[in-house]
Amino acid sequence: MKTVIAIVLGFLIVMTGGHCASAMTGDFGNEYTFDDDPSRVVNRPVNVQGLTGLVITNSAYTQRKGSIVAGLAVSAENSNVPDFSLTQGIATVTAGVTDRIEIGIRATLDSARLNTNAARKDGVGDTDILFKWRLSSQGDTMPAIALGLACTLPTGDEGKGFRTVKHEGIRLMLIGTSEKEMSGGYLIGVYFEGQIVFIDKLENSTSSPYVDQYGVFNAGVLVPLFESRRLQAIVEYHQVTRKDVQTLFEQNSWDVMPGLRYVTPDFNLSLGVQFLRKDQTDWENTERYVGTISYRF
Repeated sequence: MKTVIAIVLGFLIVMTGGHCASAMTGDFGNEYTFDDDPSRVVNRPVNVQGLTGLVITNSAYTQRKGSIVAGLAVSAENSNVPDFSLTQGIATVTAGVTDRIEIGIRATLDSARLNTNAARKDGVGDTDILFKWRLSSQGDTMPAIALGLACTLPTGDEGKGFRTVKHEGIRLMLIGTSEKEMSGGYLIGVYFEGQIVFIDKLENSTSSPYVDQYGVFNAGVLVPLFESRRLQAIVEYHQVTRKDVQTLFEQNSWDVMPGLRYVTPDFNLSLGVQFLRKDQTDWENTERYVGTISYRF
């Protein structure tokens, strides 16, 4: 727990320093022209992580002050080597605290079959508490920048293998976004983020906490397909690296996910397929089907 407190305090110090530096640039530097018009992409919904973004990748933008977004998501994957099938139902609630800060909660319901002859197990998964702070707005040449924090609580059913942490897990995020108007009225959005993950669970180990530390990189491109911008094409890249403990939920791999999104000012429906390429020779490459739906109140 002391390690968690130290990480969170350090994270808040970095956030405060970055925010002050950004404010000074905005007040004294006249170097950039900021543009935060949310209507450019019609709607910025929440993703499977429970924060504003694409389907998987977080964006630097947050929900506007006073708004609440309720979301549901589902992902499904089947594998022959190792033999398993996994389905996750995800429920999220995300709120805009200010025009630059959002908080959220993410809960999961898991369903897994660990081999062909085994019965399917259903149960509650772990819960994430989420926080994101946009430190700077997008300028003429600089992207919008945000920092994020997720704390994973061990609410999962341990007997069924749905608990991924022993006491807690921490996920630190550095997020960037650039959305540009192109000639002819077209728009393109580019989103990227790096994550450092600390998980305090390692089977049959009595070593110090946070024995599993690894990195995650996400990037995505969004392009509205028609003048109304309500139907949008998405392509995302996702990579997990240097993870010591391979699980059904996350393992060393990379994938590309094409997808489609339909949005209105408050409604979102997004669908995508992840083509997973796994680093372990005893894990076959698979596809994971992902869908999200959300509504902003």
